[in-house]
Amino acid sequence: MTLSRSLLSLLLITSLLMVLPSCTRDDNAREQASVSERQKKDLPTKWLAFDDGIAKARTENKPIFVEFYTDWCIYCQKFQKETIKDQKVRRMLSENFVYVRLNAEDSENRVRYNGKSFSNVELTQAFGITAYPSLVFLDAKSKPITMLSGFVPPHEFVTVLSYIDQKCYETQISFREFSKKGICN
Repeated sequence: MTLSRSLLSLLLITSLLMVLPSCTRDDNAREQASVSERQKKDLPTKWLAFDDGIAKARTENKPIFVEFYTDWCIYCQKFQKETIKDQKVRRMLSENFVYVRLNAEDSENRVRYNGKSFSNVELTQAFGITAYPSLVFLDAKSKPITMLSGFVPPHEFVTVLSYIDQKCYETQISFREFSKKGICN
């Protein structure tokens, strides 16, 4: 498959999901969301730190799902509460992916990516992320596959996970075609 077909597939998946709701820095002033202690306890805790996720992905030869979030973003909280808590999503993530969460506004913690050291803020900028949540998929060798910005409901996220897990982005099938058939072949 040519690079242009791969790029076209990635652009298509991104464009299909770009209209999804997301938070930007401007939303912070308008909608400063406070999460109750009960909601914080309800969030799943099975994600890895970035560096640990990169190492595990290489060892297990699994793609990496990185969720860039902020504490104030209501759609990040909604993604955690509705999508990540969905049983089918949780099963697919645990069986087929390495799941990493990264606070995009954390300037104290440092991570390594492509041989360089970044703060979370710097890594967020390096990926070109400006809205939250941003959902980045990397292959087992940490090469970018695609990025989605905004809230993705569970049923749509399952389709995205299946597309990535089956490595359909390496074939000539578009995300739209895959959504109709559910298989790459």
